[in-house]
Amino acid sequence: MKWDRSAADTIDVVNSLCVNGFRYRKLALAALLASATTACSTPPAMDLATYSPPTTSSSSSESTSRRFHVRVLERVRTDRADAQGLELVGEVLVEDTGRTIRAVAPTTGAVRAQQEVPAVRGRSGIALAPAGLWHITTGLTILRDPVTLAERRRTPEAHESWGLCHDGTRLVQSDGSTRLLLRDHETAAPIGEVQVATREWSTARLGELHCVTVRGYPQVWAVVTGTDWLIRVDLVTGIVTAVADLTAVTVAEQPTGRDDVIGGITAVSGAGDELWLTGRHYGHHYRIRLQPQV
Repeated sequence: MKWDRSAADTIDVVNSLCVNGFRYRKLALAALLASATTACSTPPAMDLATYSPPTTSSSSSESTSRRFHVRVLERVRTDRADAQGLELVGEVLVEDTGRTIRAVAPTTGAVRAQQEVPAVRGRSGIALAPAGLWHITTGLTILRDPVTLAERRRTPEAHESWGLCHDGTRLVQSDGSTRLLLRDHETAAPIGEVQVATREWSTARLGELHCVTVRGYPQVWAVVTGTDWLIRVDLVTGIVTAVADLTAVTVAEQPTGRDDVIGGITAVSGAGDELWLTGRHYGHHYRIRLQPQV
């Protein structure tokens, strides 16, 4: 397997990473290469013989930095609903509140559309795909109309759903572990999985997801539930290519309970380095910018 300087860069980042008081040891290059070739699911068109993980951010201005901090640009007051899943659909934000799925105006919070959700359910994820708006909850996979949010069809679901996004060709789903499930974006049928291959995040509980493309390759930002961190995972190798510190949001929000964790993250229209973010029982939607640390 051909490997260039980017592999060494990955080791440098891991070597310097300190999360929640734990300083991580430097990985051996051989272990990193072994995990990169065995712990991933590879799309048929991807040639791993010449592939190396991207070394730049997903923002509109590329940077070689792999650590980001968050700048809060705007806060929009909400009703502290149990937000689980967030997706930009056109000019509105679609979120699951625990009782309803609704479309709201980003800057005012005004409700544009709303539908009831199944009563017996757990966490959920929302993703817009060519087939429609996929809404996967614990126990059900539902395809909805992207505008009215009405159900088109539903099927039983065997996996927990903590987050969902669309990478352009597939649905990517988290289930509260370090595994990411890959699904067909037309049928939502399981087609593979990716395991986070970086040892330092081996106990992470991945929650809400936001799919991005870095140098033409699919990656996903994933909330590490119960922490102040986002990690960016390469969907070919499973390697963590970037981390982002969300302390600016969690300090500003000052959650009031143990379940007040980040539950929704999606893009801001027309801004590649900006995201909308909210949480379970959060009092605000946050518009944030991911800024590389120098």
